[in-house]
Amino acid sequence: MAHDSGLTLIHRIARMSQTPKPLADHRRGWDRLNWLSTALALGIATLLLISSETTTLREDFQHRLATQASLVAANSAAAVVFQDALSARDNLAAFRHSPEILSARIFLPGGTLFADYHKGGANEESPPWARLLGLDRIEYQRPLRLENMTVAEIRLVADLEPLRARMLGFIAVVLGAALFGLFIAQALMARLRRAMRRAEDDMVRMAHYDTLTGLPNRAFFEIHTEQVLARAAAAGQRAALLFFDLDNFKVVNDSLGHPIGDQLLKAVAAQLGQVVRQSDNLSRLGGDEFTLLIEGADQHQASAIAEHVIQALHQPFPIDGHELSIGASIGIALYPDDGDSVDKLLRSADSALYAAKAAGKHTWRFFSAAMDEQAQHRLVLEAGLHRALDRGELRMVYQPIVDLGSGHLIGYEALMRWNSPELGEVLPAQFIPVAEETGLIHALGDFALRSACAQTRCWLDEGRTELVVSVNVSARQFYGRGLVESVRQALAAANLPPSHLDLEITETALMGAEQEVVDILNDLHALGVSLSLDDFGIGYASLSQLKRLPIHKLKIDRNFVMDIPQDSDDVAITTAIVGMAEALGLSVVAEGVETREQQAFLAALGCHRGQGYLFGKPEPAE
Repeated sequence: MAHDSGLTLIHRIARMSQTPKPLADHRRGWDRLNWLSTALALGIATLLLISSETTTLREDFQHRLATQASLVAANSAAAVVFQDALSARDNLAAFRHSPEILSARIFLPGGTLFADYHKGGANEESPPWARLLGLDRIEYQRPLRLENMTVAEIRLVADLEPLRARMLGFIAVVLGAALFGLFIAQALMARLRRAMRRAEDDMVRMAHYDTLTGLPNRAFFEIHTEQVLARAAAAGQRAALLFFDLDNFKVVNDSLGHPIGDQLLKAVAAQLGQVVRQSDNLSRLGGDEFTLLIEGADQHQASAIAEHVIQALHQPFPIDGHELSIGASIGIALYPDDGDSVDKLLRSADSALYAAKAAGKHTWRFFSAAMDEQAQHRLVLEAGLHRALDRGELRMVYQPIVDLGSGHLIGYEALMRWNSPELGEVLPAQFIPVAEETGLIHALGDFALRSACAQTRCWLDEGRTELVVSVNVSARQFYGRGLVESVRQALAAANLPPSHLDLEITETALMGAEQEVVDILNDLHALGVSLSLDDFGIGYASLSQLKRLPIHKLKIDRNFVMDIPQDSDDVAITTAIVGMAEALGLSVVAEGVETREQQAFLAALGCHRGQGYLFGKPEPAE
């Protein structure tokens, strides 16, 4: 059997859960853009701060220089008047106390130097970066009008070394703050990226995995199946798809509630995870539907795995104090025989699943071409059933129930029939399961109740006051308080005393017999109707349930009646049922009575009621 070269399902899950490449590339590009934009923003802010500070400092320095020049000019004017060069130089020499002034000169008209001052050891060369920023030196010129009306000129050259030192300190502080801000910004962005990565991983996982069971979901199933089929096509190999759902899961969900149903699904997923191989892809498509994709499997291997799964799910599951027995039905489709694409393969497996359920559940079936025709027929049934009520295609027929000792008529069982213009006479075994699966069973059940109650009222008005009519109630219809209200409304509409109505429920409807079921049965009993357990002996009912439920009658399944008194096993089972019912104070009705010998045997056994072709087939009321 070919597999992914040792690649396990866990490894494939890890690979599929990684961030997709386009998303990862987008995220890396976004990170680079974020770095550049942050650095650019901080750089621009830093340059603006430095430029603003430089301009402010230069203007302040020029103002101070102008003030000093004014003071020097006043002293120099006196020196010029007295034509005392030494006095002028002494006045200019006062600049030695000013750290900024590099040189000072006074020119007479015609350019003749009158006096000058130059600070000893001063470096008139500035570094290139200082000249570039305008921080090398400042020259200040001012006209000087002497007392003899001679116009001279004072020129001061200021060294900006203190200004450069101050600016260097400012730049260091600004750059440090910018780098610290960049570090903080990147730390915050790193946290944001980690949060985004976790959110992206969660989104990827939510998109590909079922949140309840942790199994791959339909999206993952479709992606992975396409890959498997592509590999199988390239290698000339086969593959098998097992499509299965849980038998009676809807009953558990409806009777015990969705929280219990969810716990059951999780337990089933855990159990399946223990029995299937890691190299096989187990997925949950939704509800109670699961798939198992097996690479390289042939028909023999697929059937063996299907049987293994059925056995694993046949055991009871302990859930919240309940022992729940469900089981599974499986449909199997093989690649490429039954489909060369995901959709075709899944559709074929679905058709095989319906065949497995029709075969009695708890089993598996391979797809065949005939199943495809049956699936198409089922779609036609479903579409026609939606229109049947509106078009008046449904009707009720009634089969007699008699006293086995006297042969007197004591009641009828109301049975539904469907005569479709397109399909002809459709058997209940065909359309009732479709109605249950589509939810139409509620409308059909209400129709049966109203029709049977109205007909019984007619018979009572004719003087047949002893008649009781039995109406079947589906397990799906049974759960929910709507059933009690439907019965109440049907009785009120027909003005029928409740004692003339009997409701037949199957043992499947009583599975678990939880408090909600008990409450509904007690409510129906309080209405005054009687309750019968239909097809007794082939389901799940237990003696403890019969003891605490308001059941009035047991109906022995026809499978135990058809071969008595010849079959000793059927005789033993029937005798046990009649004895148990007598001990519990319950009436017994035998179904499928077809011979006088069966009638006499059952009457002698203590079974006082019966129905079957011996007494009459189901017929219209008229």
